[in-house]
Amino acid sequence: MRDRGHRAIVCRVAAVFTILLSQPAVAAPLAEEDFTPSFPIYANGGFGFAGPWVQGGFNVAASGYTARARSLCYPRLEVSGGSVSGQAFPAINGAIRNLAQPLGANNTTAYVSFLVQARGTLNDGVFNGFFGLTLNGSLGNDLFVGKPGGGTLEQYVLENRGGSGQVPSGVKVKIGRTTLLVLKAQFMAGNDVFTLYVNPKAGRPEPASPVVKTDVDLGMVPRIGIYSTGAFTVDEIRIGTTFADVVPTPDGKHDDDFHGCWEDHD
Repeated sequence: MRDRGHRAIVCRVAAVFTILLSQPAVAAPLAEEDFTPSFPIYANGGFGFAGPWVQGGFNVAASGYTARARSLCYPRLEVSGGSVSGQAFPAINGAIRNLAQPLGANNTTAYVSFLVQARGTLNDGVFNGFFGLTLNGSLGNDLFVGKPGGGTLEQYVLENRGGSGQVPSGVKVKIGRTTLLVLKAQFMAGNDVFTLYVNPKAGRPEPASPVVKTDVDLGMVPRIGIYSTGAFTVDEIRIGTTFADVVPTPDGKHDDDFHGCWEDHD
């Protein structure tokens, strides 16, 4: 009887370990910037970076961005901290930040998400008031995600920084409307594959998207950038290895619960 009982316990323990080992590994975000005010350097918050935000980017003349105390809103998306705004500028403004763990190793996939909201007057600012995020590559190519300065001016797009190779999303840029942009970056030995999701639902599986760009090789991506001449607000920049990493939801919150975030409609 004692042997049978011992064997039963061993079997149960083995079954538990088998179940635990069979569970898929939970990925963790690589970097996150929620623009929480930090001391003593505001631009040094978040995690996954190798230093603070500094002025930089192609032909950048200034970095006249303003910290705001509250976050943008997006249904079911976890938000915290503050946000950063830029006005319509007469010259290109930009800020860059080095990643602690560069992206771009061959045959790897990374996801980048951020919230963006157009402000002021659409297309106001030099070069038709563009704004967005860049992935700054090691081969002299940068990928731009956001509202462009040429081509399909009033849609969110993927393009090479500078405007070539533009792929429109079909989703219009609307003043005062917060948009969630999620980029899937598949790094290859040659040209990389970039897929854009516009306003995916937080807490749902990764959707399908026809917005795919395959004509540029970034090489390694050691830094990201904020790049603009138009009036906008940016918030909640996240980088991870899965879609769920960059579109997290707060536990126990409802779709209409926007605690800690805000909307502008000016």
